Amino acid sequence: MTISTLLESIKKCVRISQQIWNILSSGIRAKLAWFTGSLIALTIILLSFLTVRQQTEILTESYEKQASISRNFIAGLVLEIEGISQNLIRIEEFRNRINKQREELKKYRTKSEVIEEKTVSLFGFKTKLFGVLGKEKVTKQEETFFSSYLTEGEVRYLEQKTREQINKAGKHPLAESQWLELQNLAKQYVSSESASIQTLQKKDQTKDKLNPTQILKLDETARQFQKQARFAKSKLDLKISQIFAANKKRKLEELGLDTRLFRIQIFPLLKGSSDSVWEVSFDTRILDPEAQLSLWKHDPKLDKHLETSSRKILKSLGEWEEDASIGFEWKSREIQALHAPLFRNPASTKRAENLIKNKFKLSKFASLRKEDEEITEKIKTLIPQIRNRIQSLKKAKPPIPPFQDRAFNQLYQNYDELIQKRNQNFDLIALESNISEANLENFEFLRSLRDSTLEDWVTLKFKAEQTDYESYYANDEERDKIRYRWQAIRNWIKEAKSETPKPELKKLFPDSSIAHSRSEAEEIMWKIDSLHLYGSDSNSLGPVILKENISGIIRTLVDRTDGIHAIKSNRNQVVLTAVSICLFAVLLAIFISGVVVQKIKRIIKSAEDVGKGNLNVIFTHGGNDEFGNLTVALNEMVSGLRDREKMRGILGSMIDPVVVGEAMKDLSALKRGSEKNITAFFSDIAGFSFISEKLKAYELANLLNEYLSAMTAILKEYDGVLDKYIGDAIVGIFNAPVDVEDHCTKAVLASLAMQKKMEELKAHWKAKNLYIPEVYQMSFRIGLNTGLSKVGFMGTDAISAYTMMGDTVNLAARLEAAAKDYGVKILASESVYQIVNDRIFTRKLDLVRVKGKANTVVLYEIICPLGEESEQERQFVHQYEEALFSYINQYFDEAIKRLEKAMIDANRKDIASIQLIGRCKEYLENPPGNNWDGVFTRTHK
Repeated sequence: MTISTLLESIKKCVRISQQIWNILSSGIRAKLAWFTGSLIALTIILLSFLTVRQQTEILTESYEKQASISRNFIAGLVLEIEGISQNLIRIEEFRNRINKQREELKKYRTKSEVIEEKTVSLFGFKTKLFGVLGKEKVTKQEETFFSSYLTEGEVRYLEQKTREQINKAGKHPLAESQWLELQNLAKQYVSSESASIQTLQKKDQTKDKLNPTQILKLDETARQFQKQARFAKSKLDLKISQIFAANKKRKLEELGLDTRLFRIQIFPLLKGSSDSVWEVSFDTRILDPEAQLSLWKHDPKLDKHLETSSRKILKSLGEWEEDASIGFEWKSREIQALHAPLFRNPASTKRAENLIKNKFKLSKFASLRKEDEEITEKIKTLIPQIRNRIQSLKKAKPPIPPFQDRAFNQLYQNYDELIQKRNQNFDLIALESNISEANLENFEFLRSLRDSTLEDWVTLKFKAEQTDYESYYANDEERDKIRYRWQAIRNWIKEAKSETPKPELKKLFPDSSIAHSRSEAEEIMWKIDSLHLYGSDSNSLGPVILKENISGIIRTLVDRTDGIHAIKSNRNQVVLTAVSICLFAVLLAIFISGVVVQKIKRIIKSAEDVGKGNLNVIFTHGGNDEFGNLTVALNEMVSGLRDREKMRGILGSMIDPVVVGEAMKDLSALKRGSEKNITAFFSDIAGFSFISEKLKAYELANLLNEYLSAMTAILKEYDGVLDKYIGDAIVGIFNAPVDVEDHCTKAVLASLAMQKKMEELKAHWKAKNLYIPEVYQMSFRIGLNTGLSKVGFMGTDAISAYTMMGDTVNLAARLEAAAKDYGVKILASESVYQIVNDRIFTRKLDLVRVKGKANTVVLYEIICPLGEESEQERQFVHQYEEALFSYINQYFDEAIKRLEKAMIDANRKDIASIQLIGRCKEYLENPPGNNWDGVFTRTHK
């Protein structure tokens, strides 16, 4: 090879290298290739750091989903076990309370002396021997209302139902020895807890007299009692769990709980306990004691996390989200632990959680919350009065049953009225807010939380019922049934006819028992009713209920070892695959970019033609990708530009031409809006919904188009501007956006012209036999008001409309609606009357206060232009207005006579007169008082 040949080869290689470099370093092709390569390279680096973490989270979520169904079942199982455990404890407390209360209530018994014939015992039988023995005085003790209390029979009934529940849950009937063991554990718990509480009370009562050493000694004694109580409670729960285990194991297997990977433990929370030693009350270990995860016993790090989680849960009740997991290693196994709260009383618990979680979503219920606060404060003032009255009745000789005391009944009547008002407030707002059945659960707890909690706290349930909550919101019938049950508890308390529940009340609770006397239930009711929905501290309704209902902490242990190892083993393979994809993507980007560049050049050329003013350009279709979408969009843009002038003309037919014209002059001014004097016009066809249901679709369209066209033409004739159509309703504006001289009078004349036009239309339809007969009786109502209002384009940047807003507009709308109540066609405000009274014949109808407003509104009926009224019409209006004057001045008899005479003379049935007569008669029976101003307050819009 010669030197020249070698040099030529080198030059050729350099040229090829330069060409390749140019391809890789310039234009979109190079940028796309380098961007793709850099992006994938960066992805590789991030993958190496994030893969394990992300997939670990996915694995955790997967395990959590896998365990959730089983955990929910176990939570229900634990609540059932907890319910039985609590029932056994409550039975022992019940028994102690009965004995204690009997002694305390003896003082309320009364003594009486009666004369009885003497008796003698013969052969084991007592006999009076036909009175030959004579008579004697006998002193007897009689029970009073306050000396009666729950009986041992009710304790035995609770024992029977609890034992039946255990027998039903277990595989075999409960042996007597097992039952006695459970009873003894419950007694130990009650005894230890009672001793702990008494010790702490002793310390609080005498701490001023004790030295620090004595205080510490009492604290230590209380802790020991708490520890004993905790131990007894855990052992009791475990014993019950073992009874349940055999039957429930198969169910858990069906639900897919893999005991090799999951272990669920329950730790009970004891009230007032300061002991940091946790005892397990339920453990899935009893279902599979040989599983590897079941062999784990203890970890100090996990115990500390349990303590921390429990404090967080108790501090943020209702706002708790499952704690971040904590992991630890055990025998080369990767274990994860999750903690969550466990609550009893599902119905009141779910409502309390909703109350707390929805605190900032209840803006529409702000007025309800405020009224609830006021009612709660009134209840707080009533409770001491009722309590003091009961004490005075107890001290009477003999004690007086509360239901026989007028003052007691009056206090409870006031109390009950407040409760009813609280419920009615919610029902009213729920109705006004149009809350759907599907969305009821998110708000109804405001009404039902207190009643649901009262039932949960007053009754002792024989089984963990979790369907009450769902069935309450499932249908109205079940909701009414449950509300009736709640009201029955309240009636028993407020009526105070018996300290113990009557049979008819017990029948309402077949799966539970009233576990308190009326007086005890009364204290519980007072506590619940005197709590605010929301407060600045934890002493508000939601936190108090959750604190009372919390049962324990549920811990889920997950063995993630196999999953973590699989993730780590796949990491390197993922990285290698990503590198290969990176190289392939760079080469592919170079190829694709060549195709892309050609498409872009064609688009640029066509875009330059459009820029020069050529609107007949057609962009070549770019394919079925984003370039294709771009060319379609560009073609649509050019088409839109061509149609712009045409659309201006079309807009003139869709939007009021006055508004279009003003918008063309100064659109920004209309968007800014302004405040000016306008006359607001609202019209609506009476009973049109009924008519529309009977018409066919094309008939309805023809009828509406003919009616709206005729009425809109009159509106425009009198310089009105069409705001909008709402079905058959017409909304119009006078004096905006352009000024209209004497706009109020024009609005009134337009209304009268529409009234006349309506009669012409009906005659035409009837003559042509169009539509249905009901159309020939069709009438409409108009509401008019004049005053300051905000006008302008309102809405979003995308969609807006020229309209009016403000009190003036709202009143006009309400006048249109009110016209129905008075049986008139055109109803106007006093501000309209002041302007048109010298040109329009009117009738002063009424003085009202519309809903939501404090100001008085004087209503006037627009009848006809002045001078066109008949003598009979003039006489009728004169007599009506004189009657209205008598009514306002409380001469109701005189007003009735004038109104009745006016209708007889005019031979007409006037709805406004009939309505006013009805009011007069009502006020004759219930006089409104000397301070009455003659104004009638409307209760609906």
